[in-house]
Amino acid sequence: MFLTFLKTTLVEAMKLTFDSEYVNEDFRTVRISIDYPVEQAGYPGIWVDFEPEGQLETVGIDHHEYATVSEEEETTRRVGRWRFQGFATFTIVAMSSLERDRLFDEVVRVMAFGKEQEQTNQFRSYIEDNEFVAMNIDFDQIGVSGVSAVPGTPWGTEEVIYEITVSMECVGEFVSDGIGATLVPLSAVVMYPYEDDSVEIPAAGLVPSGDLDEQPALAVGDDEGWR
Repeated sequence: MFLTFLKTTLVEAMKLTFDSEYVNEDFRTVRISIDYPVEQAGYPGIWVDFEPEGQLETVGIDHHEYATVSEEEETTRRVGRWRFQGFATFTIVAMSSLERDRLFDEVVRVMAFGKEQEQTNQFRSYIEDNEFVAMNIDFDQIGVSGVSAVPGTPWGTEEVIYEITVSMECVGEFVSDGIGATLVPLSAVVMYPYEDDSVEIPAAGLVPSGDLDEQPALAVGDDEGWR
């Protein structure tokens, strides 16, 4: 559900940055994937992953959200908002120490200074502007780990593979429909505060069936574009 979309978003953000017009022509269209490269053609490359940390948690206490299923029939569906946290990881792999270090420098450039440069700002903007998973990434800290040089390749030679991993902490939220296991567009959810005994309706077709007396908050949204 959210993890698949989150990792896909991270990959697409990197691909949009390291495209055919990237500032350093040596790393244009470099291989970027959620899978570790097992063929020599995948080197150098960037292996993207997300390491969840802690528990998934619901947002708020006695918090309810509903989305419109059909405005014509005035039907709604209850959805849930959940919070997650973890680390987005980007493992640079290469066939030489120099190549690994050069690609590492480019990834750090994108993460640390990408917002200031038009040529590299796609990474951050694509992540922050996506419609389905709110990702609050800590761009003020970049973790570095997993520096290694290990002989032996996936294709059976004794060549050395050089690696280094860059990570960034991420806290976020997603809204999902439990029935269809779909993600609800975040921009489609509108919050309306309700107090006990207050059931005034802001618009037709946006209220769930049942008693609202004990529901302190109601959020409604349009299911168009659910994923």
